[in-house]
Amino acid sequence: MKTIKKKIRVIVEKTDTGFSAFCEDYPIFTTGRTIPELTDNAFEASNLYFEEEGVTITHANLKFEIDFKQFF
Repeated sequence: MKTIKKKIRVIVEKTDTGFSAFCEDYPIFTTGRTIPELTDNAFEASNLYFEEEGVTITHANLKFEIDFKQFF
């Protein structure tokens, strides 16, 4: 399996039930009740998306950014 060197930008938003995350460059979306659950789910969703291409995503490939407008 190949790995990518590029960072995948993941936008984090607050929801009524926890948090949601999405990528603007790829159709990757996920949710979680806590931030650790959200990051694990985003990692899993990213690997599922790139699985057919034979690419493995590491935690270092994900760059989480908080949408501060959603928190206030």
